[in-house]
Amino acid sequence: MSQALSLDDLIARARDYRMSPSEKRAQRVSLIMGLSSRKSTLSREKVEEILDQVEGSGGVETCNR
Repeated sequence: MSQALSLDDLIARARDYRMSPSEKRAQRVSLIMGLSSRKSTLSREKVEEILDQVEGSGGVETCNR
């Protein structure tokens, strides 16, 4: 059985974690979707398409949810 980590240990682990490019991309898409209005017709696919145009696809795979 593994020992439970303390809150301080978990915070330290989170502080040191570095997201991969695909995780950063998924966070960016999620932020844009979250900031859009409920009445928006903007789709996740359209956001990814626009990001590809603005940033270039760079071969980064997105996370499918």
